[in-house]
Amino acid sequence: MNIVFLADVYGKPGRALVIDHIDKLKDKYSPDFFIVNGENLADGKGLTEKTTKPLFDAGVSAITSGNHLWDRYESHDYLQSENRIIKPLNYPQGAVGNPTLRLQNNKEVLIVICLTGQMFMSACDSPYGAMDAFLQNNEFKSIPILVDFHAESTAEKRAFAHMFDGKVSTIIGTHTHIQTADEEILPFGTGYITDAGMTGPHDSVIGVKKHLIIEKMRTGMPVRYEVANTGLQINGVFIEIDSSTGLTVNIERIREFIE
Repeated sequence: MNIVFLADVYGKPGRALVIDHIDKLKDKYSPDFFIVNGENLADGKGLTEKTTKPLFDAGVSAITSGNHLWDRYESHDYLQSENRIIKPLNYPQGAVGNPTLRLQNNKEVLIVICLTGQMFMSACDSPYGAMDAFLQNNEFKSIPILVDFHAESTAEKRAFAHMFDGKVSTIIGTHTHIQTADEEILPFGTGYITDAGMTGPHDSVIGVKKHLIIEKMRTGMPVRYEVANTGLQINGVFIEIDSSTGLTVNIERIREFIE
């Protein structure tokens, strides 16, 4: 099973990168499933039907998320009806959205979930407890599982990965928008990277026009964020999973400089 995962797709520039380059990426990697983290699709904060539908139309299989999923109030009804957008599994049940998605392409089947970390993040339930409870469900025991772990702390991500090494197929870190160079297959066969990076404008401060963030940090005064539009990159990972074992056999970083 081949999977392309892109993260974090940021604002209009990130959306355009996915739409404009998805066919080339599919030709290169032949993915059974094409997944993106999309919690920053709408001007860098949240998502809407308008910002997700073109991605689905272009061939995206699923959109994972994180703590910014619900930032656009107008999208809450949409989140209840669109099950291809996945909310963090460890948020309260009352938070609107679909907590898990089963994808199927011919004979290949994949379960996709996402979780948020607790360190330096919005309040949420334990990702460890949520993952344990999820794995106790017999329905998922023989199906490969991809986890988007959306967290700030690198230590929290690595601890989570080692705890569930061999119990899920792949754990992909997201949220910091800075791609790490530590892609690996852990001792018991789980593919891992601390952060898959950002698909969008890298001539910025994690997607925002850099002069605005510099001004905020220099003065301590609030500023209105604006999405940058230069230094475009596609960031993510390509994963190969042995469907018979559910373990990762190859993980490669994707880092393409567009302009």
